[in-house]
Amino acid sequence: MNVVIGIWFAVAGGVAVLTGLTARDRVRRLRRAGERIWAMVVPAPVRAGDPGEPASRSPRRTLIQYRLADGRVIERLCPRPLRRSAAPAAGQKVPIWYDPADPTDVLVNGWDGRYSDRMLLGAGLFFLLLGLAALFGHLCRQVTTARAAQDLAGR
Repeated sequence: MNVVIGIWFAVAGGVAVLTGLTARDRVRRLRRAGERIWAMVVPAPVRAGDPGEPASRSPRRTLIQYRLADGRVIERLCPRPLRRSAAPAAGQKVPIWYDPADPTDVLVNGWDGRYSDRMLLGAGLFFLLLGLAALFGHLCRQVTTARAAQDLAGR
């Protein structure tokens, strides 16, 4: 049973580590090779069925608008920062990086999930090591039991 639990922890930790590393790599790639421009936070669109109501009452998404080097204007929903005090108001400008090959791949400065990516990476490493320790502990017990059995048989 310990082997199965160890394998599950190691696999889940490995997936979390890969996810955290991928997110950190995306941030690093956009900051190094992406175009840095200013975007403006725009008011949320109105739902078709609810005139006057915001399209999303959830404070977790923000609509930003930015102009590319070729003149195209892109609007994109981005997650808001966790702290409400850090969330910008409509009309406020925020610095962003975007990938010129895929202009919808955007990194908003300060909203990149820096801490959540690190927490995911740390938790993944913890569960990966916990799973490997459970597997290693089981193997050590098997070897110790086999040696003890050989010693008893040799007497």
